[in-house]
Amino acid sequence: MGEMDKSMIEEQPTTTLVIRLATPEDIPTIELLDSFSSSPTRNIHRDIEKYFGSVDPSTHEQTCIFLAEKNGAAIGKVELMLPPTTTQPITGYIKRVVVHPQFRGQGLAKQLMQHAIDFAHSTYQVEAIDLHVWEGNRAARKLYEDLGFQVQHHEIYYRLRS
Repeated sequence: MGEMDKSMIEEQPTTTLVIRLATPEDIPTIELLDSFSSSPTRNIHRDIEKYFGSVDPSTHEQTCIFLAEKNGAAIGKVELMLPPTTTQPITGYIKRVVVHPQFRGQGLAKQLMQHAIDFAHSTYQVEAIDLHVWEGNRAARKLYEDLGFQVQHHEIYYRLRS
């Protein structure tokens, strides 16, 4: 490689991916990322409890939200719910995996998922991790299967309106 080519490469800005735990100050960013989700949503009240409290205190006491950032901008997220450490065996739960539309197809969701899985195993010694996915979300289903998740059962969701 010529000296000119080498210096041009060195001058290229680097884009480092950082995955970090979110804080309550990140809620507006988390909500923005959630707005890019392609999955149908259930009517769930949005407040701080949704993100940093438990959905069901008897089964999950902590939610860890991991944000993926490039050049300081949040471009993806994954949520990992964990049960009380007194519960044995420990089963984590992954929910709301979202990547900003401009950054899809680059393996970011896989990196986020792997980070959450590694964190769950190393920090909490989880024995299993569960998740739900919409049947029509083929890309997510392929991702989860590529990561080793196996289908446990199919579910049909009903609603009766008054």
